Amino acid sequence: MIKFINFFIKRSPEIGEAFMQHIKISGIAVLLAVLIGVPLGICIVKSERLSKIVLSVVGLFQTVPSLAIFGLIIPLMGIGIVPAIFVLFLYSLLPIISNTYIGIRGVDESIIQAAIGMGMTNFQVLLKVKLPIAISVIMGGIKISAVANIGTTTIAALIGAGGLGELIFRGISTSNNYLVLSGAIPTAILAFLVSYILGVFEKSLTPTGMLTNRSDKKKSILQLKVFSIVFLVIFSFRSYKMLTTTKHPTIIVGHKNYPEQRILGQMISELIEVNTKYKVNLIEFGSTNVILEALQNSDIDIYPEYTGSAYSAILGLSGETNPKKVFDIIKNAYTKDFGLDITNPMGFQNTYAFAIKPEFAKKYNLKTISDVKKIAGNITLSGPHEFMEREDGLLGIQKAYNLKFKDVLSMDQGLVITSLNSEKTEIGIVYSTDGLILKSDLILLKDDLNFFPPYEVVSTFRKEYDLKNPDIIEALNKLTGVLTETDMQKLNLEAIREDETLETNVRNFLKNKKIIN
Repeated sequence: MIKFINFFIKRSPEIGEAFMQHIKISGIAVLLAVLIGVPLGICIVKSERLSKIVLSVVGLFQTVPSLAIFGLIIPLMGIGIVPAIFVLFLYSLLPIISNTYIGIRGVDESIIQAAIGMGMTNFQVLLKVKLPIAISVIMGGIKISAVANIGTTTIAALIGAGGLGELIFRGISTSNNYLVLSGAIPTAILAFLVSYILGVFEKSLTPTGMLTNRSDKKKSILQLKVFSIVFLVIFSFRSYKMLTTTKHPTIIVGHKNYPEQRILGQMISELIEVNTKYKVNLIEFGSTNVILEALQNSDIDIYPEYTGSAYSAILGLSGETNPKKVFDIIKNAYTKDFGLDITNPMGFQNTYAFAIKPEFAKKYNLKTISDVKKIAGNITLSGPHEFMEREDGLLGIQKAYNLKFKDVLSMDQGLVITSLNSEKTEIGIVYSTDGLILKSDLILLKDDLNFFPPYEVVSTFRKEYDLKNPDIIEALNKLTGVLTETDMQKLNLEAIREDETLETNVRNFLKNKKIIN
């Protein structure tokens, strides 16, 4: 517990920033849903047919997995906060609209007729009779929507929106439970606080005569005033910080959501900030196709990519294993067909590999991937999601080695080695420079048929970006040919530990290599 508290205090600026991002994303989404959902719920009360149509449509969004909607929205709206807010807004509508509809419909007809008999207009009846009586039901929908939204917002980190989800995904991919808790605990606290504040707000809006304890209303109004003052103080402080912070032109660097990509993204960031006038914003993504689309849409400016991923997953090619030829093919195709360009490789390869525990290898005398064929039908293989649908991944390797596994489990890359250590699976698809390989003392099987293409690392950017920003490309070229697989294994292993931040580890590494001063 003491270790976690120290870790939390040390990372508090980072956690605080993610916390505020989380509030911003989920808060705007719910606010928009309230502004649209409550009036819509009121409007459909008088039409049974319209109410069924509207509730069916908004209910449809709840049946589609949130991760799928995040993926589908990227081609239309790009990445970042805006598409995240839009998706979360869609998810927030059903509880708000349905509860507003139910609450208004539940008002006793005799009360409405009495109000009309007193000379009230329809609008006055709505404002002074229906809404006050229905407020507890409406607020119930808003509370459900807000609390669910706060949890779902964690997934928005996969499309570069930030928030506490980024800490959770980083923790999962590095097996860093402290980092997972640093994202999960503030998320839970935020959900509790929002639920409590909305409950106070509900009491302050409820007519005094409908409360069991009339003093609750005065107490609730006082609490709301306190919350408002605290919010204004925090907002004023952040606004002051933003106004007094020196502005610099900004470059947006993307990376994928596992340790090595975070390290490479941080390296690129350090080199740009040390060697140019630019400040860098780092954004994290969930997959190759998503980050490529973000680059093509100018949502990001640069990101590190593996030549094997570009060759197979993006260009859809296979068969070539010569690193230089693969690089040339990618560079030509990117320039001609994608409007992109790449730097020269950074020096190391990080290919896919079959990882097993030493005792399992000894038991079945496994040294190469071909050796797996004799036991494949009795074992389970685990691997990252994108590996399962690629020709340079599971589809291709099953054909090349004639393998048919008893079961295949698709999961986040950070959980693959965990599944091996817990003996849930016998073989895991890992990245060959993963630091957890050293930590877990795993054995990598030899790719004896040379199935996997070369996976050198290059920085990817839009065509002619180097002409407009020669100083940035010059800075990136300082990484050409200087990184080894051993370097990356050590950096990946350091990323798992809690004693230093990723930024500190990367900065010290670059200084030791004399890449920066």
